[in-house]
Amino acid sequence: MRRSYFLTVLLAMVSFLAAILLVQREAPVRVVGELEHEQASIDESLVECTAGVADGDVTVDGRPLLWKLRNQVDVPNDVHYFAAGVEHHPGLGPARYSYLGMGPANDAPGSVRQGLNSQGLGIGFNVLEHGGWPELHHQALGHCDEIGQVRTYLNGMTDLSTFNYLVDPSGEASLWENQAGSGKHWECNTRAPARGSQWIDVDNADGDDDPWTGGDVSFAGWVVRANAPAHRNANGSDDMGGGGGRYMAARDTIAALIYNDGGGTALSVESIADAFFRHNVLAMDTTVSNMIVHGVLPTEDPRLTTMWTLLGHSKTGIFVPLWIHGVESGGLNQVPRYLDTGDDGVSAYTPARGMFNAGYDIADVQARTLPFEQHLFDVVNGRLLPEWRGRNWADPAEVTIVGEEMKRVQEQMDADAYSHMQYLYSQGPTSNHAPTITLASATTDGLSATFSVTAGDADHEDGGGNLTYLLNYGDGQTGRGVTHEYAQPGRYLVSCTVADENGVSQTDWVFVSVGARPFSPDGWRGVFGQWRLPPRWR
Repeated sequence: MRRSYFLTVLLAMVSFLAAILLVQREAPVRVVGELEHEQASIDESLVECTAGVADGDVTVDGRPLLWKLRNQVDVPNDVHYFAAGVEHHPGLGPARYSYLGMGPANDAPGSVRQGLNSQGLGIGFNVLEHGGWPELHHQALGHCDEIGQVRTYLNGMTDLSTFNYLVDPSGEASLWENQAGSGKHWECNTRAPARGSQWIDVDNADGDDDPWTGGDVSFAGWVVRANAPAHRNANGSDDMGGGGGRYMAARDTIAALIYNDGGGTALSVESIADAFFRHNVLAMDTTVSNMIVHGVLPTEDPRLTTMWTLLGHSKTGIFVPLWIHGVESGGLNQVPRYLDTGDDGVSAYTPARGMFNAGYDIADVQARTLPFEQHLFDVVNGRLLPEWRGRNWADPAEVTIVGEEMKRVQEQMDADAYSHMQYLYSQGPTSNHAPTITLASATTDGLSATFSVTAGDADHEDGGGNLTYLLNYGDGQTGRGVTHEYAQPGRYLVSCTVADENGVSQTDWVFVSVGARPFSPDGWRGVFGQWRLPPRWR
């Protein structure tokens, strides 16, 4: 009798554990080398990813955007680097281009849910029913440099059942809806207007203040989707009324940013991060990764494309920048530590995920994380990218310098953001504010530069805190002094990192140009006769 009772309990426990494992599976996909799985018996909304694309017609700076909010049940996500010249998917051959791929941590073999390649082509997707997407993602990122090449390959596939989003360096943005077995691929973009009913009257051409009416599409170019159900009518036109709460929340959020009460588009990396990724309907307890690809103008080098990756959960995390050119700088091919699990078990998923799971008051956390994130946006979009866009990208020496600068920036911002979230997670949501730092433009005298540093600590406004400073002068030297003598003329990226007594840090950045030494009374030959332009200025 006891034995029978024991077996009954054991079988019940096995059934219970099996049910849990089923719930933890993502919406069904086909992993390379495995058979397609039937959909797990769970609420579709728990694993319903939401994403979108916009071309430059509807963004504040004319550059395309791609964004992806990914849901899956409790699986860490991170970012991996994929080298050119290596076959990353069976049958595709060695990749022509290197790329960054984001997906479940340690997922094999090389799963890529969303990513960016060295040519400025970005991709994301939502699963509808089953496979095909691993092949497409590795093909697109490893072998294509513009959407037209992806279009040719995708249209020849018959096993896709996905939404696929793409942006490229020409400024094009496209989304495909694919039905497996039917050979049907519906493409949505402003350069393929067959599905024009998706576009809204964002410039209020008909004057009725209603973005959902009017046939004018002169200022259109965006589309969003959620996993399930598909958003299509029988004739292939867009079903604006369907798709459930998450689709409509995503659609209306982006539409409101573009329409902006008729005042001109407000769609940007910053506004998407705030309005889309922190939306109560879109950011869920199953959200595991988030990405925004900020593209380039057709006249700009594609290596300037920025992959903003959320370090942590949407509600409690911080977006940090990532450039593949920075990852490849110095030939190390290293993703910043906290965006990749590495050997320490840390990933883009924690500790912000831990704060969310622990039920921390979101308002308390965001009062500390969002100002920190805004500082990163201000530095990158307002100071660094404008400078890098003006560099000579045809000069290999200059390209190398930009790569070194990108590497410094993304690794420092990654470390700063993690230090802030880790302390909040371990000590509580009201335990600490990150210190603030402003590094003002320098005053120069020949090869000498003096910097103005202003720091603050909201937790010690009476001045009782203990802040430490470290300047990186951009020439390979660091120190605590605000005056620095450079060895040669050039333009340098200088940073100042301030840390509080808890080890939480924040960094500000500024460019400084230093010239030749002051004029010599012996005449100009005494100063410049033996001087040559250094590599930084040649």
